[in-house]
Amino acid sequence: MIILISAILNVVNSYIGDPTCISQVTQSTCQNLGYCFWDGLTCQVEDCYKIDEIAACRPSGFLHTTAPIICNSLELEAYFYQIYANVCNDPSDDPNELIQHYIRYQEPKNGYADKSLNGNNLNYWNTNVPQYGSISQIYTIQILKQDMSQLDQTLDIYIKYLTLFLSDTYWTYDQEKSISYMFQQLRDDTTLASINKKLMIGKVWQIVDNLFERFRIIGNNYTAIYPLYSINQVALSRLQTELSGRKHVATFKWGQYQYNGYIQVMGYDLHQFGFVGQLTQVYEINIYDNGHNTQSLNYGIMYTFPFDISTMSSIYLYSFDRVTLQETQIRMLTIGNFQDCNYDSTTKKSTCQIYPLTGNTKYFIGTTLSTCGSIPKRYKCKQPRCLWTGSSCTNNPP
Repeated sequence: MIILISAILNVVNSYIGDPTCISQVTQSTCQNLGYCFWDGLTCQVEDCYKIDEIAACRPSGFLHTTAPIICNSLELEAYFYQIYANVCNDPSDDPNELIQHYIRYQEPKNGYADKSLNGNNLNYWNTNVPQYGSISQIYTIQILKQDMSQLDQTLDIYIKYLTLFLSDTYWTYDQEKSISYMFQQLRDDTTLASINKKLMIGKVWQIVDNLFERFRIIGNNYTAIYPLYSINQVALSRLQTELSGRKHVATFKWGQYQYNGYIQVMGYDLHQFGFVGQLTQVYEINIYDNGHNTQSLNYGIMYTFPFDISTMSSIYLYSFDRVTLQETQIRMLTIGNFQDCNYDSTTKKSTCQIYPLTGNTKYFIGTTLSTCGSIPKRYKCKQPRCLWTGSSCTNNPP
């Protein structure tokens, strides 16, 4: 009788989010907790942004009662929980801040990773002649459910359909959303060899370029904001445009242009490729006339930050090569009144104004970028630039 009462009390007092990861001895019990991952031998604590069980991050949960605190819970509005899967964040982040470059979309309940809703599998779509009427079915393949092999096949399907996408009369939302899912899956993968991930990212760039070509065909002013990338197309006659990233806004201004046309700007986050130390997204700028011909344009970028940038010892302007996934340091930015960067104590904002720049280039600004070996946490150690091995981050050049 005493044994039975003790057993009942143990059941009652064992709450969701309480068990430790290391106490789980099988892969299934480890993964079922929602805040652990199986490394092949033992059960380890999952990266905070990948956790699915918020109880572990709340004050009484295992990840919050240990010292030091491993993860905090995100107490968000119900609207965000419906769209995003994030329920915890790192203690180094602001409380209840949904960090833009670590947002995860909810995995859909319906649909399949290996086939479209009409039952055609990935091999069917990759081997049969593309048909215009099949585009809507391509979009039903559930990218967020896929492993890397399935994702690679899906990238090939999208590339096979690039020409047909250009004549698709439906709006571009489905293709935009798919690109966002592709970036998320590649960001979160820890299994691919560096060279394979680089090749797959290259395929995503082809799909992105196809999307921009669709925008030029449509010819409208347009903005779309997603966690890992954002896009903007505006007529040159507007003389400026802007995109927002985490804790900064980038404003692009130009005074003259030779032909009527469009400027296209894409901002994408470098954290997904293993970079740490950047203050802004990479901003890729492309200029076209109304005939879709590439044009040259002199312009400037003004970066605005809601903090005092003058406290930083050194800030640099970088260019970025999205093919090699490598950065090039252009020059150090000067800080102070009438310099490249300045802090306004009245508005509590800093601005960095970079002039002049030439079109069809990719820029970002940041401090001295962290080497992989100096990155202390697994979730910041991203392929293809860095690789987490055991308990440390190592260099993994793409």
